[in-house]
Amino acid sequence: MHKKLIRQLEKQGLSADRVPDHEQWRVFLDEVSARYRTLSRRVKRLERTTREQLGSFSRLEETLQSRLEAILYAFPDLLILLDEDGVNLEILAGDRDILYRPAHKMLGRRLDEIFEPEQARVFMEVLRRALASGQMEILEYELDIRGEKRHFEGRVLPAGYELGGKRTLLYLARDITDRKESEAQRRLLDNVLDSANEGIVIVAPDRRVLYANEAVARITGYSVEELMSAGEGFLRHPEDQSLCDEVCAIAHASDHFSREIPLHHRNGGTTPILLSLNTIRNAAGAIEYFVGVLADVSEIKKTQQQLEHSATHDVLTGLPNRLLFEERLTHLIPRAQRERRTGAILFLDLDRFKMINDSLGHGVGDELLQMVASRLMGACRGQDTVARFGGDEFVILVEDCAGSAQASAMAEKILAVFREPFRVQSYDLNISTSIGITLFPQQGRQAEQLLKQADAAMYAAKAAGRNGYRLFAREYLESAIAGLTLENELRHAIEHEEFELYYQPQYSLSSGRISGFEALIRWNHPQRGLVMPGAFIPVAESVGLIDEIGLWVFQQVCRQVVDWAQKDLDFGRLSFNLSQRQLMETSLADMFMTLLEGTGALPHARRMECEITESLIIKQLDVALKTIHRLKETGMTLAIDDFGTGHSSLINLKRFPLDRLKIDREFVRDIGRDKNDEGIINATLALAQGFELEVIAEGVESELQKAFLKEIGCHEIQGFLMSEPLPAAEAERLLRETLSK
Repeated sequence: MHKKLIRQLEKQGLSADRVPDHEQWRVFLDEVSARYRTLSRRVKRLERTTREQLGSFSRLEETLQSRLEAILYAFPDLLILLDEDGVNLEILAGDRDILYRPAHKMLGRRLDEIFEPEQARVFMEVLRRALASGQMEILEYELDIRGEKRHFEGRVLPAGYELGGKRTLLYLARDITDRKESEAQRRLLDNVLDSANEGIVIVAPDRRVLYANEAVARITGYSVEELMSAGEGFLRHPEDQSLCDEVCAIAHASDHFSREIPLHHRNGGTTPILLSLNTIRNAAGAIEYFVGVLADVSEIKKTQQQLEHSATHDVLTGLPNRLLFEERLTHLIPRAQRERRTGAILFLDLDRFKMINDSLGHGVGDELLQMVASRLMGACRGQDTVARFGGDEFVILVEDCAGSAQASAMAEKILAVFREPFRVQSYDLNISTSIGITLFPQQGRQAEQLLKQADAAMYAAKAAGRNGYRLFAREYLESAIAGLTLENELRHAIEHEEFELYYQPQYSLSSGRISGFEALIRWNHPQRGLVMPGAFIPVAESVGLIDEIGLWVFQQVCRQVVDWAQKDLDFGRLSFNLSQRQLMETSLADMFMTLLEGTGALPHARRMECEITESLIIKQLDVALKTIHRLKETGMTLAIDDFGTGHSSLINLKRFPLDRLKIDREFVRDIGRDKNDEGIINATLALAQGFELEVIAEGVESELQKAFLKEIGCHEIQGFLMSEPLPAAEAERLLRETLSK
């Protein structure tokens, strides 16, 4: 730019490198208006002067005009001359790229011909206000410039002279889009900072708070104004002064400080805060300010504690879990060894809990477990640990135990707390437990080893009849290993269908012919050969595999019934046994009905008979009764197996929809030797006659037994005297031979 032009700008207090502020524009526009008024007056005077004077004035006017245009075009803002009707008279200066319309489409046109009606109306109101007040008017507006939204600031000032008899105005338009965007970003940043959960603070080297968001005020209890009013720092509480000195010293010495601190609130109490402070230095290395972030970690710590508790405690009962138990046991074993003391582990498993859980629902089962946990805690000392390992397994760690005698006394005490029924919802549940005991360090010094020993002793207690305890002996562990091996083999047998049904014929004493068969399961073990049910059914029941085996048995019975019926063989009936667990399964009848329909056995259901052991029914009578009645609805007949060995037999005969009684082999075995057994058999026949039930005796192995039973009126018998259980093909051959006679 020319030096003279620069000097002209400087005279006006302006610069070609800097956009003028509001006041500078006002002064500048006043100067422009004054120049135009001066020129106008001079024109009038010069009209009366000589031609030479007029020429001289023209040259002066051209010079002034050139200088004025140079000044105007030195700025990017758009300057337009308007008349009082809003007609665009002239674009005096500025960047024409920011015009709403091309220049040739704006000159000589009114504002309402250029802009939208509402926009034009606003512009005209501003023009009228400026003319009325004689002062500068300012407005902000938005325009769509070539598809881009742009923000503008308009300044309107009366020019002070007329053209064509109309007053004129100068209109200065400035593009403020960048400024608007900066302001929007600043507001967004302010909103983000104020809405942040973390406190954010900027501190000068002399501890003056230069900035603090609302979270800092919430955390400290001091308002933002209070924090920024004096140079006391943001660690304002008197009890935090030593901490403040320490933080400042570290921050001055290094570029970062991060630590959890107990920050005192203005109204009392402390809050755990994670404070991170970064030191901001200039190019020379001098500290300009510190930026701090304060995070309230009280909820995080609470959550962390809850997670730690959940990781080490049982959710249902609140007792320590296996992880915490083993940790305590691992620490206790070497201490007991050093101090020559004895500790004990009592491993508890509730007897028949799964039956309750399956029949009455998990809600009842969960409440029962909570009540068991409460009773166990009440039976133990404060220093002992009662833990739940999951399911119905509880383990007690007894510290400072005076040997096996005290451990046994502890077990007796625990057994006693189970003698009182557990009242859960509307049920009075009588439940017992089996307990295994091992001592340390005498019987082991590894947590895993000791727990295996206690577990093995517990299974020995179950095998001995439940509701008792056993001290660990080496043979228990061997038995437990054998049991685990058998369980794994059973799972393999189910998967690979290694089971087979054998059929033992039943005979009518009046006709001597086959009246039915009883289906009995056998296991074709790949190494052991044929395994009898007594060797694996108890294990299957204890580990929960009996349900799958029971359904397999019923499915095979259905298929056999259909096969013999299609061959037109009069096999009488085909009976099968139900386990206790199956009776407690409320959906058993639905599953059986599905299999009856799926195998085509439903039309022959009346020729199928469920044998139920009476002693199993009375464990959960109400549940068992519902299952029995629903089974009866399928069309199958029902028999009580081992009649007379259970309890409340007369009541059960009245309640159950029975078709047949089966006299237990225990009574049949001593016929001819024990008058009591013979009396029981006679009484059973009399009862059956009164209830109009058929009677069959099992375990008949001699002609004497057969003759006695026939003489007193027993209807049917089965046993080795007539036939042992046979594979399906042999049973069918025997049936055909009998039918052909």
